[in-house]
Amino acid sequence: MCWQVWGVAPTQEQAGGGLYKDPSHMLLQNIWFTGIKLVSYTIEDTITLMRHLLLSLCVLLCSYTEGQTPLPLLEEFDSFDGPGEWTSPGGNTGSDNGMLCYNLSGSYLGNVWYAFESPIYDFSSYSQVDLFWRQDINLRPGDQFRLYYYDLMDNSWYYFALEGLGSGFQFATIPNTANQVTFDLITTGSGSRNGKYAHIEFLDMSSPTVLPVELLYFEGGLFDKGVNLKWVTASESNSSHFLVYRSIDGYDWELINQTPGAGNSTEEITYQIQDLTIVPNSSYYKLVQVDYDGKSEEFEPINLFRAVSGHSSIRLTTDLLGRTVGNDYKGLVIEYYIDGTSRKVMRF
Repeated sequence: MCWQVWGVAPTQEQAGGGLYKDPSHMLLQNIWFTGIKLVSYTIEDTITLMRHLLLSLCVLLCSYTEGQTPLPLLEEFDSFDGPGEWTSPGGNTGSDNGMLCYNLSGSYLGNVWYAFESPIYDFSSYSQVDLFWRQDINLRPGDQFRLYYYDLMDNSWYYFALEGLGSGFQFATIPNTANQVTFDLITTGSGSRNGKYAHIEFLDMSSPTVLPVELLYFEGGLFDKGVNLKWVTASESNSSHFLVYRSIDGYDWELINQTPGAGNSTEEITYQIQDLTIVPNSSYYKLVQVDYDGKSEEFEPINLFRAVSGHSSIRLTTDLLGRTVGNDYKGLVIEYYIDGTSRKVMRF
């Protein structure tokens, strides 16, 4: 699975903060799977390349495992190319006493793009992913060493240039939309390769925050017997249950429902309940998610309004300064009813 690109200079775009976007890397990443040595681009080469790319796509899809990747995760590089393991470029590369190594013996080859590829990850339930590793490198002038990640947000490869950092511990942060990481050595430099090398001792992946629930929306609708309430989550982590509260003023809340959560999920899930209590005029509902460890997250309440006939209908609504406000006003208001009563309510 080792392949070579002779005389090819990698393309790049500055993405800010030492991070680069590489438009060419998707094509090259596909070629890593094929083992093709590119010397010239003929029609026959192109047809062969496309056949290999289709095969590579099948391999990639079949290697995907559903489910959230647990963090923290320590990659110690004791072996490669097995189920769930990183993939090596082959040849003279592999594991050297638990290190990711580009030259197990002698020197690495010249004019080669080496790539060690991670498995496919799912970081969607985390706020971000922090990477920590130790590298030991001694490269020629012009050789490039990179940490790549693939971002599902825009289907693009990004990389950090590592060759200028030297040996030692290094840090980087990637988004939770990344699903693959690679370490690449591009040996297009000049000079003798004797005594030159590159090793990665380990890669530690962690996240400062696990997002318990990614809520897409929480909404309510009136019907003749009460209120339909609906919420949808894009992902859940450690999610025990949901609590639904009702209020008539936005201050005092009453628990009206407890619904089990999905535990851990990366699929979109829809929840629906009914509140069969008729509340005239303004009513408020809020959703609270509770983890298995007792921690909770409260989401922004929603406001519903049921117009009714009779003495409880609203005559006028003002702010605290007595100015008339409309139904779209947010904040503390005073509702005046046709029976002469009034109350303060909070609109969200």
